[in-house]
Amino acid sequence: MSAASAPLSVLNEVFGYPAFRGQQAAIVDHLCAGGDALVLMPTGGGKSLCYQVPAIVRHGREQGVAIVVSPLIALMHDQVGALEEAGVHAAFLNSTLTLEDTQKIEREMMSGRLVLLYAAPERITTPRMLAQLDSLHERGLLSLFAIDEAHCVSQWGHDFREDYLGLNVLHERWPDVPRIALTATADDLTRADIITRLQLQTARVFISSFDRPNIRYSIV
Repeated sequence: MSAASAPLSVLNEVFGYPAFRGQQAAIVDHLCAGGDALVLMPTGGGKSLCYQVPAIVRHGREQGVAIVVSPLIALMHDQVGALEEAGVHAAFLNSTLTLEDTQKIEREMMSGRLVLLYAAPERITTPRMLAQLDSLHERGLLSLFAIDEAHCVSQWGHDFREDYLGLNVLHERWPDVPRIALTATADDLTRADIITRLQLQTARVFISSFDRPNIRYSIV
């Protein structure tokens, strides 16, 4: 795939989908152009494509690696496996890895060859990781941050995780690197909390319909 690949070409050639759904195209274009976004989209609505496609596009423009913050080890394994199967160089850093494997993935990240790296919030904010991200940024190899399950940052949310509170460092330390925060569950209070705690005041907000036509109630 050429360095100048457009988002739709990536969607077609890498993921095998003929077209974006709903607000996906607008979100992808906004992130590819360097904008910040807060995305509320129901489970099954295609949230992961909203950062995976921009990560591939920006990597093709020699803008380096996308860092995906995820609290779920099983999801990291599933997404990295699917991406590698599709020919996208991705990896995760979590507690299931040996020291040797961790060091190998860190070398891939620092070389700029990696397209997406998944890591838990507590790893992102370690002094070692922050220093590595500083080095990537200095060399123009930090393409974007995706914060999945963003409701975890809110004490109003049902899955509050204290480690998410440290993610405001992403804006404070690298304000020019685009960020996308994604969640399937956020009422007005939770949404306001996400914006405040992650410093997304200038981010564009995308809210998809939560209607799930594939789910219905039958009352007898």
